[in-house]
Amino acid sequence: MPSSEVRQVLVVLGAFAAGAALAFVPLSSASLPYQNTGLYFVWGFLIATLCGTCPVVWSHGRQALNRLPKRPRFIQEAVGYGIFAVLLVGISGVVAVVVFGRGRPLATLPYMGPRFDIVYVAVVVAVAPSILAMFRVAAAIRHDTVRAADLVAWRVLLQSQLAGLGAVVALGTLTTASFRMAILAAYPSRAGDYPVAGVLLFGAWFTGILALVYVPPSERLRRQAQTLVDRLFPIPDYFVGDWQQQLQRRRDLTSALRLDETSQISIQNALIIAGPLITSALTLLIPAH
Repeated sequence: MPSSEVRQVLVVLGAFAAGAALAFVPLSSASLPYQNTGLYFVWGFLIATLCGTCPVVWSHGRQALNRLPKRPRFIQEAVGYGIFAVLLVGISGVVAVVVFGRGRPLATLPYMGPRFDIVYVAVVVAVAPSILAMFRVAAAIRHDTVRAADLVAWRVLLQSQLAGLGAVVALGTLTTASFRMAILAAYPSRAGDYPVAGVLLFGAWFTGILALVYVPPSERLRRQAQTLVDRLFPIPDYFVGDWQQQLQRRRDLTSALRLDETSQISIQNALIIAGPLITSALTLLIPAH
């Protein structure tokens, strides 16, 4: 029986092949201009890559969930995420229609809508454990029994899940932008139906989603860590006795909880969260022909 690593590789390859089939199996014998552009193959490769990353992101999130305290109402948690995901997908669809739905339909690939729907569902399912892990961290911080070791571990976990989510969302944004570029390469006269502002709006929307799922638990963890430092080692009112040792202990705990790295971490997280917007802006520099 193959090891877990081998099974993971096989699942990733299977997901990549499924994504390639979604992009490259035409389901029609007609030759369409969209398929005759070089950017069509770029878009197809990105679709396959996005599908291939889904099992990796899923496994990464599942490992995070297993390291967190169990929730007694997992069904309620799952239903809550389902409602959250449906709202996000619905709003994303509305954004797509508002931005890119002004012109006449173009002949890209048969069943293009269902193809995209399948990819959206795969991504939403893949990122579910990571988002649930972030929500679970936010819930666990409310308890008074939180230890310093828990806060350190949860900070690392949040950073790790943000990196995974940021990568898959940025890749999804790049895939959407490449779809637009392939359409413009096949139908240059229809550039007005796919405005530059639409690409930036899409990137900004996905950046907002990342901020929505990461910032609240991260800020709650930071406040809880600061509260713990102030409770265990308050700044002395009178500098007598062992006040120097107390301040040193306070600095040591602050460093262990990484509260003194706020600027560096903030810049790093801001770049990850803004990744979709940055990616969409960079794609506008690539010529469509």
